[in-house]
Amino acid sequence: MNLVLAGGSGFLGQALKHHFESIGWTVVTLSRRPGPGIVEWDGQNVGAWKESLEGADALINLSGVPVTRKWDESGMREIVNSRVESTRAIRKGIEACQSPPRVWINASAVGIYGDRGDEILDESSPLGNEDEFMVRCCKAWEAEVDAGAHSVRKVKLRIGVVLGHEGGAYPILSKLTKAFIGGHVGSGTQYMSWIHLTDLVRMFEWSVNSTVNGVVNGTAPEPVKNADFMATLRRSLGRPWSPPAPRFALRLMTALGGPESQPVLQGQRVLPRVALDAGFEFSHASLEAALNALRESK
Repeated sequence: MNLVLAGGSGFLGQALKHHFESIGWTVVTLSRRPGPGIVEWDGQNVGAWKESLEGADALINLSGVPVTRKWDESGMREIVNSRVESTRAIRKGIEACQSPPRVWINASAVGIYGDRGDEILDESSPLGNEDEFMVRCCKAWEAEVDAGAHSVRKVKLRIGVVLGHEGGAYPILSKLTKAFIGGHVGSGTQYMSWIHLTDLVRMFEWSVNSTVNGVVNGTAPEPVKNADFMATLRRSLGRPWSPPAPRFALRLMTALGGPESQPVLQGQRVLPRVALDAGFEFSHASLEAALNALRESK
């Protein structure tokens, strides 16, 4: 079985590569930096890398720069373009194939639902307001998937906050919490739709092997408010209550050149309805179980 993995050099990409290879798949990574098992591409144009798509059993596209960079005009343009252009190149590569991949799974994000307070959201929910940057970004991203390659089964996997040791939110939040500064962020009422890395990797594999088609929410079935998330993390790590990080302080850090604050000040209460209805079973369905598993596996 052959998997083509675009954007495979990051935290999630490396986990997917390791997992699929561990179950006997051959993984070809598309990257700007050539090397063993890597096919060079520029993330913008169809080139010789298209040949790696011919007859592939699955294609996964994770390409895109981190959304934590500053959301000024230049940063937002790069965040959008890195996703839209790479996805467009993937689509055109598929369309040029004589024997296209059996399934194309393209990453997206729960930010497409916008900042929605306590509203419960699933794959059938209306998308957010386009005056929000992440809504515009994700809509443009997913539009490239929908624009063609209609002969291929396609899955748009909308990913939440990923919890794992090698990247994502957990290393930063656990470090802060261990240093006794693990308070909630802003009001603490914004929802965090999280997922343990192991379950997200399994969801990708399930998406490859099942007949699921269209939008799938890549989140655990227990979204929690930021204040509850941080309280559970403090309990898992044996730390006491910590004062919150107020909204103005986060915005000041952004203004002084720190990471963008909006992704952590906004939230979505997202449920993985499609996966649950299809019988997908989570290894870490509760936040407490997920955080304790991470603490114990370190």
